[in-house]
Amino acid sequence: METIRIDCEPNIKSKIVEFLNNFSSHEYKIINEDSSYLDEKRKLEASFEKLKNGTATCYSLDELDKFLDETISEYED
Repeated sequence: METIRIDCEPNIKSKIVEFLNNFSSHEYKIINEDSSYLDEKRKLEASFEKLKNGTATCYSLDELDKFLDETISEYED
């Protein structure tokens, strides 16, 4: 099976479900989005908006490596 995701207005949802009723229930399955998916979607949209408007903070690999080295050294004996 393949999965597609459709964002639609509530009034269209009933028409889509009505159309799907033309098929056997063995041929499709309606999967409801869970709250963790919706939370992650909001976080990703917020991050993407920051990237688009230039307010995101980006780091180079060297900066990340330095940060990780400093963090690791804090927890070493």
